[in-house]
Amino acid sequence: MLVYHFVMKPSPTPLCPIISKMNSIKTNGIYLLLSILILIACQEEKRSIFHNKSDLAYKIDSIGEKFIAEAKVMGFSIAIVKKDSILYNNSFGYVDSLQKIPAGNDHYFLMASISKLVGSTIVMKLVEEGTLDLDDSLSFLLPDFPNQSQGEKIKLRHLISMTSGLKEYASRIDSVYVATGKSPTKEDYYEFFSANPLEFEPGSHYKYVNSGFVLMAMIVERATKKSFQSNIDRIINKPGGFDIQLISKRMKSPMMSKHFELNGGKISGRKHWPWIKGDGGMTNTALQLAQFPNQWMNGAIISQNSFKLMKAETYLGSGYYSEYGLGVKNGDFEGEVMFGHSGGDATTYSMMFHFPRISTTIVTMVNTNKTPANARQIFSEVALIALDKKKPDYRKNEVSEENLTDFVGGYLIPGDDVNKTAYIVQGNKSQSLYYTFDKNPENGERMYNLGKGVFWIEKWPFDRLRFARDSANNVVAVKEFYGGYMSRIRPKLKGHNNLSNEKP
Repeated sequence: MLVYHFVMKPSPTPLCPIISKMNSIKTNGIYLLLSILILIACQEEKRSIFHNKSDLAYKIDSIGEKFIAEAKVMGFSIAIVKKDSILYNNSFGYVDSLQKIPAGNDHYFLMASISKLVGSTIVMKLVEEGTLDLDDSLSFLLPDFPNQSQGEKIKLRHLISMTSGLKEYASRIDSVYVATGKSPTKEDYYEFFSANPLEFEPGSHYKYVNSGFVLMAMIVERATKKSFQSNIDRIINKPGGFDIQLISKRMKSPMMSKHFELNGGKISGRKHWPWIKGDGGMTNTALQLAQFPNQWMNGAIISQNSFKLMKAETYLGSGYYSEYGLGVKNGDFEGEVMFGHSGGDATTYSMMFHFPRISTTIVTMVNTNKTPANARQIFSEVALIALDKKKPDYRKNEVSEENLTDFVGGYLIPGDDVNKTAYIVQGNKSQSLYYTFDKNPENGERMYNLGKGVFWIEKWPFDRLRFARDSANNVVAVKEFYGGYMSRIRPKLKGHNNLSNEKP
């Protein structure tokens, strides 16, 4: 295993071995002459070591130091793995509130929603073994699920492809924990799902919610009659050589990073939530997480056919595809195809994406919430260096397309309040498109046309808007790609096509 980057630390063994022989030299003149020659030799050796160390390490180190100094992040860890070789692994900042324990490469961080990809991998292994079937209904898998009519419609594949139509539980259930300190029970989840109707017919739309993966963990435990952690150990840890543990198992470990939040300019401690499992409760080091995709893809954990099925796009009943597979986010970073998952809350905690063309995985893991810098921003800057790309700027080389009116309209995620409608409008003084929430181009963000229904916005340089068309070539949705991966799909609202030059 090749390691290109290491951190120089004090050592009782001199960098240049010749120095250790100096005590045997008694003649002062010879000693002085040899000292000068040895110092020169040591400097040459040091330069040689650093010359062999790739520029990637220097550049990423500077990024890490910048985010710690400027962005009010308590601590984070970065790892880059190419096949079986470690290209980079370093950590920055601290993992404790007193800032006495520097973040180390052996510290564990919260994987957050990267747990969903691992959970879906467990599901696929159980499908291979005949324990589960992707077309099993929720009612069959959890006979006590309270809403039988919903349970009959929702299939296992809907739960892990974000197409179930279930309402997001987090805002309700999490707030109860914050207020009471009591972890939610299965009955609490069931009561929530029973009280809230589906936001759309299962399979017809995509909407990112945690609800399907809460139920996925329950399904795995019922089907195997074993704890979710036991399934992680048998299916993931043992064959892959990993040490992925639920936060409930690792909260008291001295190697688990504390959790923090930025409020009012000050970083304060934040409790880990011990009940979370399949939707975001796993922990790992950045380096182990960066080694996961190779084992996941090469047949060590699941079959390669199962892997391909997980990674495949999901066809929606509304007539187009979602880039979210079975627990897998697909996309591309500045033209480089990638897949994996991200995780976070108010800001992003963790990123794990694999670039198949160069067989390289990049992971960034952060222990602080609500910060101006987060794992996605750090990932984007690291990826630019690792992929040898420049920060995008399409202001001067915009593609010219005659008809932009196809894209004009209102776009709303199913189940969201109407005040969250995004509007694509044309400018009052130009035909350029603007992304707004009030139909006023002056309050929106200028969209730069990259062609083929793809647009760039200067404020979010690593993000893209991609418009989807149906079989009749009608624009039916806008997909929002954050840092390369597809995050949101906003279907186009009917009757919202006449917004050109419209003022509120």
